[in-house]
Order: sequence, then C-alpha cells, then structure tokens
Amino acid sequence: MSKSTEIPSFRPSSEWYENWPFGVDTLVQVEARITGAAADRAVNAFLESLTHDTDSDCVDGVRLHYWGGFTVESSPLADKGGWRLVLASAGEDGFDSVESAANDLVDKLRATPGEVRLSWHELSATRAPGAEPQDG
Repeated sequence: MSKSTEIPSFRPSSEWYENWPFGVDTLVQVEARITGAAADRAVNAFLESLTHDTDSDCVDGVRLHYWGGFTVESSPLADKGGWRLVLASAGEDGFDSVESAANDLVDKLRATPGEVRLSWHELSATRAPGAEPQDG
C-alpha cells in the first residue's frame, strides 16, 4: 500500500452495540467515506458484487444495493470527490450483517491498486422501514 492509502477495518464501539432501541426492528448503520484517486474503481468493484435495486435509485444520485441481510446506499461525495456508503441491516443478525459487509468493503478496497482512503462513522440506530410500532 502506498502512503496515501489508508483503509482501516471497522471497529465498532460498545455504544454502537448497545443502541438497540426497537428490538429486532432496529436498523443498525455505519457510514463509510471513500476518497482517493482509485476510489471510483474500488467502490465499483465492491458494488458490482451486490444486487442493484434500480427501482430504489433516487434523482440525487443515491443508489441502493443489497446482498443477503444488508443494504448499501451509495452516493457521490460532492465536496471532495469520492463516495459515501451507508451499510445497514436490521433483525437479530443486524450487527453481524453490517460487520460482514464492512469486512467485504475493506477487502475490495485493499485489493484495488492506487490511492484509496476510508473513514468510518457510526450512525444512530433507527426503526427499520416498514416496521410496525410496538405497544409498550
């Protein structure tokens, strides 16, 4: 790897694991920001291995992909080039699915020659889309 390449593994905090407010209807999420000269090639290599849900694409450039138990929303970073990916999953295996997706992303980025930088940001848990509110 060159000096300008930085691709850390996702290391979730204990707070991220404890944030489970809606039981199995909780959507856990992590944001990956990928920049660098080879960012486009690296992100495309990752997204090509997933199923693209063309019906969910948005006009503002957000695309939705999925595989198994996780989804990936991808959008270009307007301010400095690169990509913003949000890895998400819900249900009993939500954490495992997101962590597996994060590992797959890291593997694809590390396998891509050229300059790539990755930063992780844990996102707040939300109620999964379509989940019914539970009486309390």
